[in-house]
Amino acid sequence: MTTIEHALLGANGALAAGLHRRYGWQVAVMAGFAAVCPDWDGLTLLGGPVLFDRAHRVWGHNFLACGLLGVLVGIVDYRYDLMTRISRRVFQVLRRLTGEDLGSESLTLRNTWTGEGYLVWVGVAIIATTSHLAADLVVSGHRTLGDWKLPLLWPFSDESWIYPHVRWGDPGITILFMLGMLAMYRWRSRIQLVAAATLLAVAAYILIRGAMLG
Repeated sequence: MTTIEHALLGANGALAAGLHRRYGWQVAVMAGFAAVCPDWDGLTLLGGPVLFDRAHRVWGHNFLACGLLGVLVGIVDYRYDLMTRISRRVFQVLRRLTGEDLGSESLTLRNTWTGEGYLVWVGVAIIATTSHLAADLVVSGHRTLGDWKLPLLWPFSDESWIYPHVRWGDPGITILFMLGMLAMYRWRSRIQLVAAATLLAVAAYILIRGAMLG
């Protein structure tokens, strides 16, 4: 999956669960961010192609790394309310560019913390990071590239898995997520239902494409 698709998968999962109703929109944004984070191992490209080939889809694409990353993202975001801080900064930049006040001051930073909140944030973040693995297991391969297996049990085992259903570059999943976003904007009172329907549509598309490939 592309970065935007991973992010939308994570965010839609939190929205479909209705977590935004109880904990605010920040938990859905955090889920989208966490769902992208396993691709941190792609930064190894800065160390050269040899390191990238050895590390990408290995160091960050396993259950251990996703679990630890989920704990880190969940705790840090909940404690420092990073999603609200980033959103306020974005609104401030837009205000300077457009001259319009988009309501950045209305985004109040969290000033109370609970054990339940930490558990929810960490749990959502772990599920979101793990969703990255699930997506990469079924979206793989290209006409000019082979499938990229995932060592899910690394570093304890080098055994790898892949179940290709949708090829890289296939626009279908992106289109479905974009349609879902438009539907949420149109029917704002039914965001949870739209998010759930979007995820079902994406799952159905993956299964159909997989059957076609098979």
